Amino acid sequence: MPRFHFCFTFVLGVCVLLSPTVTQGEDFDFDKLQNEISKTIERVRPAVVRISGRGSMFSGVIVSEQGHVLSAAHAVEPGGRYLLTLPDGRRFRGVGKGTHSRSDSALIKISNPGDALPFAPMGDSSKLVTNQPCVGISFPGGQKAGTLPVIRFGRIIRPSRSRGGRSRMFQSSALMEPGDSGGPLFDLNGCVIGIHSRIGTAMERNYEVPVNVFRDFWNELNQERSFENAGVPTPRLGVRCFVSRDGGLRVSSVLENSVAAKAGIESDDTVLQVNGKDLRSIEDLRSVLIAARDEGLESIELNIQRGDETLEVEAEFKVSREAAPKVALPTGDLPNVPKPRGFSELRSLPKQLAELESRLDDACVNVVSDFGEGESRSIVGVRILNTKWVVSKSTDVGTNPSCQIDGETLPLKVVRRESDNDLVLLEAERVHSVGIDLASEAVVPKVGEFLLSPEANSAGRVSILSTPAFRSRKQMSRGFLGVFPSNNQDGPGAQLERVVDSGAAKRAGLRVGDVITKLNETSIENARDLRSFLTGELPNGVIEATVVRGEKELTKSIRLGAFDAGSNHAADRMAKSNRRDGFRQVFSHDADLDPDECGGPLYDLAGGFVGLNIARNSRVRCYAVPASEIASLIEKVAN
Repeated sequence: MPRFHFCFTFVLGVCVLLSPTVTQGEDFDFDKLQNEISKTIERVRPAVVRISGRGSMFSGVIVSEQGHVLSAAHAVEPGGRYLLTLPDGRRFRGVGKGTHSRSDSALIKISNPGDALPFAPMGDSSKLVTNQPCVGISFPGGQKAGTLPVIRFGRIIRPSRSRGGRSRMFQSSALMEPGDSGGPLFDLNGCVIGIHSRIGTAMERNYEVPVNVFRDFWNELNQERSFENAGVPTPRLGVRCFVSRDGGLRVSSVLENSVAAKAGIESDDTVLQVNGKDLRSIEDLRSVLIAARDEGLESIELNIQRGDETLEVEAEFKVSREAAPKVALPTGDLPNVPKPRGFSELRSLPKQLAELESRLDDACVNVVSDFGEGESRSIVGVRILNTKWVVSKSTDVGTNPSCQIDGETLPLKVVRRESDNDLVLLEAERVHSVGIDLASEAVVPKVGEFLLSPEANSAGRVSILSTPAFRSRKQMSRGFLGVFPSNNQDGPGAQLERVVDSGAAKRAGLRVGDVITKLNETSIENARDLRSFLTGELPNGVIEATVVRGEKELTKSIRLGAFDAGSNHAADRMAKSNRRDGFRQVFSHDADLDPDECGGPLYDLAGGFVGLNIARNSRVRCYAVPASEIASLIEKVAN
């Protein structure tokens, strides 16, 4: 009970803070919204869990002190054993309980929850409104940023609608990707309103299981099995009917051998009550029949109007399978909170920051450079105030770089490349009168804070800081040669069995049958040596290959391409940066940046420089190098 009081007190406290912000007619206030988001994250994050088992990892949220964990049916198997890790590092064993594939709802029960288990209350997804702010918290796959879950911000795009008495999925702009499945979506009252289920190709197509589905199926979800219908089959009275203008349900026809037929109900009867409950809709009838089923009743009482007579009829009521036992909903379920409101301003956050963005985008420049064979690329760069320096993304800056300032094309000199963070330091011909000021102390934002990525020719992007800074492992950012090698049967080297049409080797003139014997200064004895060498190379890097073709030995200069993950998942049907991981120090935010929009500055809403956007890693994650790393790069040159 003390734990319940703690959660409930928090909910009421946040509601007091929230109410003035959402009042219709008031000006949109970023500071108040930011404050509410931060408090919500701080309170509910302890209840979000990483779940692993049966070779997969996904997310969930604890909603009771007894250890009930909501998740997604496509990730959970009834009877499966799972390891649940809390943000504070504690680990618990859990068992997969009920799963309902049609709604993608599932429940895991922690085996020995112990005391002081954090949990978040379930809210009411039927009351969601368009443009209502929401926060997603989960543990995505891929890059690991420590033990804390990842934060995303969004708005309700399409609230849940009921169909056949059950809530359909609702849509939000809080981004998700593989590994987020089962993670919770919260409102700013600190209540779970949805569970991450699936995505579409478009960035705003993020679909959530309404939390009310879990409440509706609570009995069934607490049983260790999959189910299609709610427990036993939904009982049927066996009539076709419509809502009568005078009240009750008017019977238009009675099905042969049905419960109604055996009870003597006739066409043109009006069913006024079932088991003492007034009927005002078809859904009322369905609800009372389900309640009778769940209680295991063998008969039901109907109050019927027939002409001028009012009749009481008892109908035999048996179901073909044993009803699911009643399981109490969690203590603190459905707390009494104010009615949610939406902000139309959330549809276009950059417009709310137009004045700030206009002032900050002066630091941005467009850097154009050559990549050989007539190819040029463009990437954003950032000017450093009172210096000649321009900093950008090294992988996307080739030879002969230049930029436009005040309508004039100016050459840039490559001064230093730093592979650890994929940074390049460029020197212009004159000192910049505008740009980021590195003389002031570097700003370190907190997780959950809003960030602004200004752009010279658009309104910029608003995002939220998803993780603290961390070291990014190298996974996908390796050079792509575009060959299928095998061991050379006539001596040392890797023989090319196939050369990919769109690959770097093909562009450099390599052919099937060529034997690669050396890459840079590394001898290649076999196919394994070739693969090992490429693992350490980055996209866009230039290598020298020694190639034996028949009786000739050739030297080829090859600019490597980017490795293609080859996934057809909706999360991968988007442009990503060629170099997108393997950084010494980055933090993640949820801006929808194109790869060529990386290289530019990132600010907090006070206009403080927090970092440089360095990569679009995935559907959800953009990486930025902290401001302190930019300052360190320039210090190395200055000293």
